[in-house]
Amino acid sequence: MAVVKLPQTSTIAIKLQKGVTTSGSPAYVTRNYTGKPAATDQDLFDVAVALMGLQAYPLAEIARVDNAILLSE
Repeated sequence: MAVVKLPQTSTIAIKLQKGVTTSGSPAYVTRNYTGKPAATDQDLFDVAVALMGLQAYPLAEIARVDNAILLSE
């Protein structure tokens, strides 16, 4: 039986370092933005970099989070 993947949503997760905790560890905040599932990784990365110009905190990480439904064919 083959499995078919049906893309549903895609999210750009931008992790920012918002400061330091009292113990000296970095404190992070994540901003999530909706993207198109058909968008290329480069397109989503470029959007994330453009959004960084609007952020006050330094960038720690950019992630792509895809959700899909798996169906047996």
